[in-house]
Amino acid sequence: MSEAYNANRETIGNLLGPNSRERVVVPTFQRGYMWQTKHVSAFWDDVVKQQQASKSKGGLDTHFLGPIVTLWKPEERMIQILDGQQRLATSTILLSVIRDFARQIYLKTGIQKAADFAALLQGQYIEKEDGGFSLKMGETDAAYFEKTIQLDPPVNTPPKLRTHLNIKQAKKFLPKS
Repeated sequence: MSEAYNANRETIGNLLGPNSRERVVVPTFQRGYMWQTKHVSAFWDDVVKQQQASKSKGGLDTHFLGPIVTLWKPEERMIQILDGQQRLATSTILLSVIRDFARQIYLKTGIQKAADFAALLQGQYIEKEDGGFSLKMGETDAAYFEKTIQLDPPVNTPPKLRTHLNIKQAKKFLPKS
């Protein structure tokens, strides 16, 4: 039976993290990053609610953020994302915000653990061991996403497209939340 149609429970950490050698790739036919602030806010509200629920249960508790449909292509060492791009991209944006925040703590205080944490996020969840990135956005957003989100340090690049502006607004919204 084909493995392409089996349903598996995966975490965002499993898809983007160090346990996966495959890169998650948004196919060229997928739309760009369309989430506006209201969508990012709803995503963040889910994360906060999950954190509170987990605390009340005395430990880690999983939360379903919605389906992520993938097509595994082991011969190409990639996982094509067919549905869930907005959630994975927003998760990557959130990881970059946390990375940048940890880096700022290090620069202001000299606390080495903050720098180590920033490097860990970058090296295990945003980048792959081979130097590429864990998430490869579609053609419309790939270069902008890499420069402004995935590079460490990020490059301040003006948005040229509406999808780029959405990425920029998501990155500005998350630290305020």
